Amino acid sequence: MPMIKVNGKEIDAPADQTLLPTLLDNDTYVPHYCWHRGLSPDGNCRMCLVQLSTSRKLEVACMTRPADKMEVVTEGPEIDAARKAVLEYMLVNHPLDCPICDKAGECDLQDFTFTYRDGVSRFVEDKTTKGTVDLGPNVKIWGNRCIACTRCVRFCEEIVGTAELSIVNRGDHSVAGVNPGVPLDNPMSLNVVDICPVGALIDKNFLFQARVWFAQKTPTICGSCAKGCNISVTSLAGHVKRIRPRTNMAVNQYWMCDEGRLGWRWVEAPDRLKLARGDMRTVAKELVATFDHKGPGSIGILASTGHTLEELYLLRQLADGFGAVVGLFGRTGSAWTSVSGWKIESDKTPNTRGAREIFGGTMEPDVVYALAAAGKLSALIVLNALPAHRWSDEMVAAAGRVPLVVLGDLWDGPLVAKAHAVWPLAGWLEKFGTFVNAQGHLQAIRPAIAPPGMARGEAAWLQELLLEMGLRNEILNDAELAREVLASRVDAPTDETAAQPGVL
Repeated sequence: MPMIKVNGKEIDAPADQTLLPTLLDNDTYVPHYCWHRGLSPDGNCRMCLVQLSTSRKLEVACMTRPADKMEVVTEGPEIDAARKAVLEYMLVNHPLDCPICDKAGECDLQDFTFTYRDGVSRFVEDKTTKGTVDLGPNVKIWGNRCIACTRCVRFCEEIVGTAELSIVNRGDHSVAGVNPGVPLDNPMSLNVVDICPVGALIDKNFLFQARVWFAQKTPTICGSCAKGCNISVTSLAGHVKRIRPRTNMAVNQYWMCDEGRLGWRWVEAPDRLKLARGDMRTVAKELVATFDHKGPGSIGILASTGHTLEELYLLRQLADGFGAVVGLFGRTGSAWTSVSGWKIESDKTPNTRGAREIFGGTMEPDVVYALAAAGKLSALIVLNALPAHRWSDEMVAAAGRVPLVVLGDLWDGPLVAKAHAVWPLAGWLEKFGTFVNAQGHLQAIRPAIAPPGMARGEAAWLQELLLEMGLRNEILNDAELAREVLASRVDAPTDETAAQPGVL
């Protein structure tokens, strides 16, 4: 490994990467636009200029390999002058859109301009205009803001493999655009908005929705499939505004799919279940009386693989305490793999692996359906944590043949009318818990917004029920319950590790 000297400090530089990531990894920030950790280096923006002992002129750090005993200087009058010149060139035709640009507050061009420029422009001629164009169903480009860094082009070529984008025209008319007849409509298209260093590429769904300095960002885990992408949820005044990926190289790297990114609209759906019905003590007494009179097998539990590890753990306690018949349902869809190997899972529930861990295998829901339809169950506990799941007419009819139905759901609907007790549930964006993704990574979720009305997480309802039934001695808070569940796992992580969202 080459040893180099950076601003007088000796560091080891991996030979398999260029200078820029090495400098960034060693707390030496160098401004850049076109370089991104997940993409090949391109060297076109010329912003990461540094002085090298091996060269008489300034070199771009993103394209230069380290050499043993190389000396690197990242700050100085000549370097600052070069960066100011690069910025002046970029700003020649760049509009003063900051007051209306959705990238304001997160824009590299804005930040670097405040750092290196004095706010004065020598350019007095008319600016070149390049227009605003729809690139696809979710992405719009403000051509005037584009600096032709090619991040979006390289992403579509190297990560997705669809290559819809390219730099069109020449000179100061250069701008990112779609190839003729090929809209930007791949399963990961919105990642180009994340990696755009300026406000050129804009998510239509987030357009004019929130100023980022007023918004709250919550780190959590996507619950739309079994991949478990690490995400950041932007919310304002209790409303979700957007979802973006967080970096986790072992799970989702730097990216996420559009389905997960846009899969939060359910939180504000008009048919969310908000009102609870039924006294918990009465429900507990009736369940105990059913077991005492009918014995094991008389109570059915129908739940999903969308519940957290903690909720499934409590369900297992309930099932074991009364010999209940358990069925777990899920949801499947299409799998997809990009040219770079980035995969969207076919399992559209976040905790199938955790459910198998808790219950020792897949519990077929058809068994519970059949017993209910045949009138062989005396009580049925139904929990649905999947935003995309709706109960079939057959299930509603089957529940009508069970004397006691306890329903926990996200949605109002026909089954609510059949239930004797109703628990409005919080979804995965509205509660604490842990998921185990398809690869076995244990990851923590946390609420980005509050649940509507009287809705609570399943763990709160189940702990209250188990306490009334004498199967638990106390009600624990989220952290205490998580520690209890993690301690029951053979490979339980430490408390400090478990508390972090997106851990392995």
